[in-house]
Amino acid sequence: MGLVIHIDGGARGNPGPAGAGIVIRTDSGNLVHEAGYYLGHQTNNAAEYYALIRALERASRCAAQPLAVYSDSELLVRQITGAYEVKSPRLADLYRQVQLLLLRIGGWSLRHVAREENRRADELANLAIDQQRDVIVFDIEGVPDSQPPTATPEQPGSSADEEAGVLSRPSVSAESSVQVAAAEHSGLSADSELPTSQASVLPSVPGQPAVRVLVERPPDPAACPAGAWLGKELTVTTTLPAGMCLHAAHAILPTLLAMLGTQAEEFAAIPTLTVRCSRPGCRAVFLLSPVPASNGKKPPPAQ
Repeated sequence: MGLVIHIDGGARGNPGPAGAGIVIRTDSGNLVHEAGYYLGHQTNNAAEYYALIRALERASRCAAQPLAVYSDSELLVRQITGAYEVKSPRLADLYRQVQLLLLRIGGWSLRHVAREENRRADELANLAIDQQRDVIVFDIEGVPDSQPPTATPEQPGSSADEEAGVLSRPSVSAESSVQVAAAEHSGLSADSELPTSQASVLPSVPGQPAVRVLVERPPDPAACPAGAWLGKELTVTTTLPAGMCLHAAHAILPTLLAMLGTQAEEFAAIPTLTVRCSRPGCRAVFLLSPVPASNGKKPPPAQ
């Protein structure tokens, strides 16, 4: 079982009156939720984020099950999956809200689709803008008699001009069809490398999946409170290495938990994911990938 979610967000004028459209169905096609949400004065990019937030909030009220989310916003998809950095302070705040919601979900995917494949979500977003209120067309728990506006006021610093410069070069391996979280945080990097003798490879645990963490860009010792705390590579199964900086742990934990919680038959197919440290100025970059032949299945008994 799983839920299939289509989301869309838009603002007329960018920034301007904004709405979010959400369609949630079971993977067998049964409708769970169909609604447009009025967001007040927002940018297009912020509206896309609010659409995802509203969808995850509604999905969290359903029984625990995997989510397949589809959006026609390439920016949103690539930022959530780690291919692009989030440099806009406004979007960074919304990004953190999304990550907290994703922590409640055992497994999820976020994919980019063409606008034609997302038409109903777009219609619902425009319906909310037209009526300047939330419009809940269907909900499996029932539709209230009226839906007063629940728009989120625009915060300082939110503008289309600011958000126009949030893109960075795509990561070498993160794709929009990622099935797991890729915690993405802004910050700059240092070019210095840590000695390979500091590598921390934890022993694999039989019956447990293992994730390889490659330090593609080490933290800046001047910005990292833990200093030169990590080597070039480590393997994580059930515990984090001793001495890991809290900021780095905060950044990689959503991805690690989602990867380790992936179904055994799908574990090996997880692509390499890019995660950046959340501490400003650190600029550490980590590449997370499944350890080959490690999928969480218990080994067969000895003959």
